[in-house]
Amino acid sequence: MLVTLAGCGSSSSGGGGTVALADFGSELAKVSCHRIYTCCDATERADNTSWGPTEADCVTAMTTNNPLASLQAGIDAGKIVYHGDRAKLCLDHMAALSCTDWGINFNMRYVPDCAHITDGTVAMSAACASDAECVSGFCSLSVCAARGALGDACTSPTACQDGLYCPVSAGDHCATAAAVGAACEVSVSCQNNSCVIPDLATSGTCGSPMTCNGV
Repeated sequence: MLVTLAGCGSSSSGGGGTVALADFGSELAKVSCHRIYTCCDATERADNTSWGPTEADCVTAMTTNNPLASLQAGIDAGKIVYHGDRAKLCLDHMAALSCTDWGINFNMRYVPDCAHITDGTVAMSAACASDAECVSGFCSLSVCAARGALGDACTSPTACQDGLYCPVSAGDHCATAAAVGAACEVSVSCQNNSCVIPDLATSGTCGSPMTCNGV
């Protein structure tokens, strides 16, 4: 799940509770759209017409885009377990992010509880149709495989363990995703997917995203 997501009267705000699988799309839409209409300025919103002219229109449009809907078959087959309590905590954490940390391209898998809203039940080396079905969280060539540790070779964005990313074009070895303020050369290396590189420089720091940063 690599979706961008703040609370807009959503049942996801506040502590405790769960979010039903059928409600996750609408709850995510409320969180996402409030974040968009808080952090993105009018020009940035105008450049993305799919968000709609108002926050309410945005929620209506996004509610149909439930990123977990495609997992229903796996859940019904017992290959995937959905955790409503983790989904609730994930949305709460997303709602609490500052605009500086969020950004429109934020990778939610680095937010507490977002990476494991679902768990797979399919064992290593068994057949799989998606990462979500595997206990390891990685389906490679239709077989559940181990995710790489720091320094291990990798060929897929999801091939590395929690907290790591696969550069693919920059060495093909699992590396640590950097927090805001750390040095970087490419945005994918940053937890907030935003490497700010000064003009004429080849490296920079993970920092406030160039768009939708509340400025």
